[in-house]
Amino acid sequence: MIEILFATLVFYAVGLMLPSLIGVLRKELTLGFLLGPRDEQPEVSMVVQRIRRASSNLQESLLIFIPLALIAISSNAAVAETAAIWLGLRVAFLVVYAMGLRHVRTIIWFVSIVHLYLIGAALV
Repeated sequence: MIEILFATLVFYAVGLMLPSLIGVLRKELTLGFLLGPRDEQPEVSMVVQRIRRASSNLQESLLIFIPLALIAISSNAAVAETAAIWLGLRVAFLVVYAMGLRHVRTIIWFVSIVHLYLIGAALV
């Protein structure tokens, strides 16, 4: 379970940097902008905006996942498989959200929430 928690934190860090990286690769953002105070935000593509929103959504889910993961680790609960599925769903959510697949994105999000519930239910 510790490995899943660590992988989740790595995915979170990547998700934080991904909008900027994609923006630079698409020549929508410059290094000068990224290194500066960012007082004025340039226009960016829908893909970059979607990745930003997916990253924000992950932050919201982490407020639930991290405490559950820490409780699971401290109590030796057997929820690693469910947590790994949750993480896989979150990765899929980011990809599908970036692609703009609305209904699939919503289904993936819902199933990831169900897995958070399953983790919590296993701890009770």
